[in-house]
Amino acid sequence: MSRKPLRPGLDAELILMPLKGATEQVVALFKQTYVIEKGRCVRAAAQPLLHDWRAPAKDERPLMGGSDFWLTKAATDVVVQGSAHAASPVRELVAGLSVGRLTRQIQVWGERALVWRQGRPRFGEPKPFTAMPLTWDLAYGGIDWRVAVPGQATMTAEERYQAAMRTSFDHPGMYPRNPFGRGYIVEPGAVEGLLAPCLEDPADPLGEDRLVVGDARQWWRQPLPAGLDWTSPVSFPRLLWFGRDSDPWFPAPDGAELPEVARGLLPAGFLAGRCREGGIDQRFYQGAVPGLGIVRPQTGLPIVFTNLHPEYPRVETALPPIAAEVTFVIEGRSTQRAARLHHIICQPDRLSLSLVFAAEADLPRPFIPGIHKHIPISAQLDGEEAVPFVAPVPLREQLAAAMTRKTP
Repeated sequence: MSRKPLRPGLDAELILMPLKGATEQVVALFKQTYVIEKGRCVRAAAQPLLHDWRAPAKDERPLMGGSDFWLTKAATDVVVQGSAHAASPVRELVAGLSVGRLTRQIQVWGERALVWRQGRPRFGEPKPFTAMPLTWDLAYGGIDWRVAVPGQATMTAEERYQAAMRTSFDHPGMYPRNPFGRGYIVEPGAVEGLLAPCLEDPADPLGEDRLVVGDARQWWRQPLPAGLDWTSPVSFPRLLWFGRDSDPWFPAPDGAELPEVARGLLPAGFLAGRCREGGIDQRFYQGAVPGLGIVRPQTGLPIVFTNLHPEYPRVETALPPIAAEVTFVIEGRSTQRAARLHHIICQPDRLSLSLVFAAEADLPRPFIPGIHKHIPISAQLDGEEAVPFVAPVPLREQLAAAMTRKTP
């Protein structure tokens, strides 16, 4: 984690858009962190804004999850990062989260091998555990590399090489909802060393009768993976919103037969309405698990964590006061804009919540970082200390300094 918070109690940044050429707008991002004490959220030391898509740090992978730097969101994402916990060793338990009326539960199993008997896989006995990470690699999914790449038998050596490179990231045996998981089996026949998922949806368990899909085109009939953390941009359905041609290897139907439509997580006919203007659909920036987005959450919204803390089986709190307004000061003139709550990052292990807010304002004239030495813009969240825009050293001065260093 290379970035440091701007201040002890707040991280923030102002971004001028577009990034290249004459700017038209300023976007303000603020991140506040709270700890849960006796059921109340109390301001705590700031956590840094993470996963900057403009210049990702070497130890960050912004496209593998959520980014605090998305500039716009229609709804508030709710994500949970941490583990399921039991006070003493158990072989299974149910962990969950509720935020207002939204509830998500996860059936958590101890490690289970997939044992092959008479040519069919069976679940092994789950091992006892006291903590189980809620990560996507432990949920249902993965890749069955035995699925044939269409047309491979007639490819030239060069075509096979190119196909191998391409299918390392987009293989027909990949489970589109979660390529990083475990337990997805398409082809019949024993495969040694496979593990069953530790995380499942209790309302739609995998079951031994569903372990072998049989036809990769029928992947969409399989269980939805269970998770609470950020979803990957390459997972279905989020990848659909990246572009009109962003589809799984084998497309899914967009009617009521699709589980996401049946559960109300996607509207029927969703393929027709995506990326209408040809670019990225705004839904792509919503990184929470489908169904864990809130439109205009209110202060005091109850939050309950179940079996997500090592000591407390149940943790209750309420959403702290939500920022109402961002005041921009641009060349001495004040402009007020409503603050949007982009996401709530819950870390129950630490009894911690982080909230990321955003707002934007139009600029009265273009400012060009690298050309203009002084850019008189600042923003403040609900009356806190103003955050100034820090202009980079102008290119002319950088060039002059470089020439000076080269002069003997």
